[in-house]
Amino acid sequence: MERLGFILGALEHDLKAQQRVEMHQALVREVIRMRIKDRDRAHQWLYGRRDDGKETKGYMQLHPTSTLDADVIDQWKKGNRGSPGEWK
Repeated sequence: MERLGFILGALEHDLKAQQRVEMHQALVREVIRMRIKDRDRAHQWLYGRRDDGKETKGYMQLHPTSTLDADVIDQWKKGNRGSPGEWK
């Protein structure tokens, strides 16, 4: 049973890691779709904005270690236009 526990633990770890990757990729696709629909809105969502003197933090300010903006740019340059499951 000890070996089974090790295997199950490894699978659980891998599944969680894979879920994080898939969620990140889905978020990249969503930002790409947002960019296609309204480029300014996508930029504001990523980097924040100022409205009437009030500053709103963007995703990259709230998550400074994220690679989201770099991955959006990279995927856009590779031709990804946000289709479900698309990753280049």
